[in-house]
Amino acid sequence: MHYERAFMTSISNSSSMLALKDDTSSAARREHISCIGNPSHTTPLSSEEMARNATGEFLARFADKEGVNHDALSSQAKVVGSAMRASLQRYESAMRQMEVRFEVLDRDLSLKKNRNPIHHIESRVKNPVSIYEKLKRRNLPISVESMEANIFDIAGVRVICSYIHDVYGLLSLLRKQDDLEIVEVKDYIEHPKPNGYRSLHVIVRIPVYFMDKKELVPVEVQIRTIAMDFWASLEHGLKYKAVHSVEGIDSSDELLYCSRVIKDVEERMQILARAMDTE
Repeated sequence: MHYERAFMTSISNSSSMLALKDDTSSAARREHISCIGNPSHTTPLSSEEMARNATGEFLARFADKEGVNHDALSSQAKVVGSAMRASLQRYESAMRQMEVRFEVLDRDLSLKKNRNPIHHIESRVKNPVSIYEKLKRRNLPISVESMEANIFDIAGVRVICSYIHDVYGLLSLLRKQDDLEIVEVKDYIEHPKPNGYRSLHVIVRIPVYFMDKKELVPVEVQIRTIAMDFWASLEHGLKYKAVHSVEGIDSSDELLYCSRVIKDVEERMQILARAMDTE
């Protein structure tokens, strides 16, 4: 369909609440979506009502712009839009439950080990435009079924720790949770990417309970140290947001050098940090 990509953008608007930062309150989230879905509505709407309004408004505007009959557009788009919203709601639920598991672990470790290994947690649900582009890059069908079968990082949780042994300690604790399925582990700490990127990536399937069924929903978990996150943020900024180069410096070489320096510093700090460990 010639309006396929634009329609995916419409669903992005309807699900923008899924990409809000982890420190956004529920009230702020409702207010944010209310403004998108129905700016004149003074009483906060439910997330489903907000999503439905946002999608409907976009479809109407798009139909006018493209000269597409409203009824014809709706008959094709409503089914996809409803399925997309329902699917992303599943991923958001899985993401939130994964966050809670890490929060529980952190509090338990604080009680029993007198320290908090987790510095902070970030989370996001991939927006529909990103999903669309990923399916297109991989030459996969553009459908909700294809998305669910082939993309495992739609829901993402990033856990930032202080030290390297905290990263592997959390992975070990995840492995002990018998209702959590570890699908894949990619250790970019032990085996950094060629550009110097370091992090531990874990695909898990977490059980989510709905009214009539239980589903194992995939979540990508990234566990890294503060230093690794700092490096990754700079690399991402230089790759996608830089407006000019730094004279006399090859940013790729410099980033790779910085990654090696960070690795050495972290290993030395790790030795010192063990003095705080309790048996």
